[in-house]
Amino acid sequence: MEKAANFILKHRKAVLITFLVLTAICVLLFPLVGVNYDMSEYLPDSAPSTQAIKVMKEEFGTAIPSAEVMLPPMSLAEARQKKSELEQLSFVTEVNWLDDLVDLAQPLAMTDPELIDTYYKDQQPLFLVTVDDGYSNVTMQQYLHDFAGEEGAVRGQIISMARAQISVQTEITRIMAIAVPIALIILIIATRTWLEPLLFMTVLFVGVMLNMGTNIIFGEISFITQSVAAILQLAVSIDYAIFMLHRFDEYHAQGYEPFVAMRMAMVKAASSITASALTTFFGFLALVFMRFKIGPDLGFVLAKGIVFSLVSVMFLLPVLILMTWKLLAKTRHRSFLPSFKGFSKFVYKIRIPVMILVFTLALPFFLAQRKNHFLYGMDSYPADSREYAEAQKIEDVYGLSTQMALLVPRGDWDQETALMSELESLDRIDSVFGYSSAAGVTVPPAFLPPKDRAQLLSDNYSRLILVSDVKTESAPSFALVETIREKTESYYGDNYHLIGENATLVDMRDMISRDNVIVNGLAILAVGLVVALVFRSIAIPLILLLTIEAAIWLNLAIPYLQGKELNFIGYLVISTVQLGATVDYGILLSQYYLDHRKTLLPREAAMQSVADTAGSLVSPALILAGVSFTLMGVSTIAVVKELGLVLGRGALISLGMVLFFLPGMLVLLDRPIEKTTMNTSFLPRPHRKSRQSQNIDTVDTSER
Repeated sequence: MEKAANFILKHRKAVLITFLVLTAICVLLFPLVGVNYDMSEYLPDSAPSTQAIKVMKEEFGTAIPSAEVMLPPMSLAEARQKKSELEQLSFVTEVNWLDDLVDLAQPLAMTDPELIDTYYKDQQPLFLVTVDDGYSNVTMQQYLHDFAGEEGAVRGQIISMARAQISVQTEITRIMAIAVPIALIILIIATRTWLEPLLFMTVLFVGVMLNMGTNIIFGEISFITQSVAAILQLAVSIDYAIFMLHRFDEYHAQGYEPFVAMRMAMVKAASSITASALTTFFGFLALVFMRFKIGPDLGFVLAKGIVFSLVSVMFLLPVLILMTWKLLAKTRHRSFLPSFKGFSKFVYKIRIPVMILVFTLALPFFLAQRKNHFLYGMDSYPADSREYAEAQKIEDVYGLSTQMALLVPRGDWDQETALMSELESLDRIDSVFGYSSAAGVTVPPAFLPPKDRAQLLSDNYSRLILVSDVKTESAPSFALVETIREKTESYYGDNYHLIGENATLVDMRDMISRDNVIVNGLAILAVGLVVALVFRSIAIPLILLLTIEAAIWLNLAIPYLQGKELNFIGYLVISTVQLGATVDYGILLSQYYLDHRKTLLPREAAMQSVADTAGSLVSPALILAGVSFTLMGVSTIAVVKELGLVLGRGALISLGMVLFFLPGMLVLLDRPIEKTTMNTSFLPRPHRKSRQSQNIDTVDTSER
């Protein structure tokens, strides 16, 4: 590292030019990275709903309807004309309505009233629209809104994805415009010159752009990753720059020239910054092992971002500091941070009640966070949005509605009729329509009009259309999917396919429940191994993992205690991000404790460690919290808002645990730490044979 530091500092102009060129290239590449707004595409190919959608596209040439369009009251003839106009839109591949199921030449009185109320209630037609791939969701939404007019309404998956697309495109700039000043203000308080915060933000901006531009290698990323990756990378890596600067200030204060001080700082800070980066890196990388592909999507981008931030801080920041050293010296100001000596004494004084409280509540919090109720869909809109108003307008007329398609082997009409009868008897099913009910089992398929036959029959499958009165994402909806699968399996074994948004969400739920155990286990194992290797200790990683995991349990238990549902992505990401991002705080404090124990007894070492590191810990934690709460306050995407809330809260809880709980644990387990840590040379503790000898531990550092 010393050779590398010498080379970088001696060739600092070349280093700066290299970073400038690479950043410029990535700025140009960034707009070319595709963004995917369809969460169902992140299910693995082995998921039942993924296979079902693939089979239906192969057999029938279309997917399930992705939008519902309701028009104001009109006659049947007008409705049929409107349907024809809707079919003419370039992106529309199919429009399903009442005339596909019954002969409208016959009086409606002869038609099942429930079927009529599914598509033509109060004379307001409701069209189910299937669209082609390759079109912009925002464009399709606009065309459908224009078609429906002010008195009509549109809802469905297209609307959800269009809303997400608009939000991502408009909100990232707003989020950065608020988050960056917050970070700058905190950095101004934490540093000693007016220029250093600008250098920090420049270096981290370079790391962010290198990461976002190189996402071109993935072709596209999810809209969730696009929304949070840059801001999370900025927030979780700011402490690397703070650690580097503090080391430089220490050596410069000792009288070394700036070049020498920076070279020494790079060498000294390399291990602690790399350790901090590795814990965060492996925390993010654990997401890659999810079968639900949103995990790898997030994991690779965030982990790559940590690498670019590390490289930028280790190579670019020292160069910029040396090149602007004279300006830095001229812009120095007094420290705005208070002395933390009094705070450290308070922390030590209350250590025992804090440890008792944490140990008492740890198990209840652990059990509570495992009982959270999760949301998996993206259909939540702001209450003042057009999307919300139109969804409510359709619900007021047609109520809650979820459509499904069930593909069963073609040919056994008696078995198909029996299954349809069973499905129609289910409480939450409004209607079941298929070839058996449309034409009757006595009519050969060849006699059916080609258009109708193509809707219901393929070469291998018969398609049943199911309409239910349940909200797509709800316990009754999930239970209905499981019931339909069980009943269909009793007739056809595994040779069937159920397609629907609720079926997709059920597969997400089942897959994520299994993935969560794997991801958390790998994250804990990886972070624990990194800490163990850094400290060459057994006790230290166990203490740090307990500290941060207890903070995570508390953070994720809060939604359960509040009776609120938690989006699964928030739960998933927080379990790894909070661990990887905030274990750095514990690493720094523990490193100072081990250093101070060489000359101080446990009590003084703990207090001195808190006094030395509190300023360095508060700054990155407040930045992470401030940035996260900005996500919550600015974004209109429900999952991003929730992610911001939980991550911001988690950063503050982790900071509290490291400052108040960890010092007491280090003192309590001082002897096991000494015994299980390599190359330690702790100041021997005095023997306690009497009250008088016990009082030795209360001597102040100054007296010693």
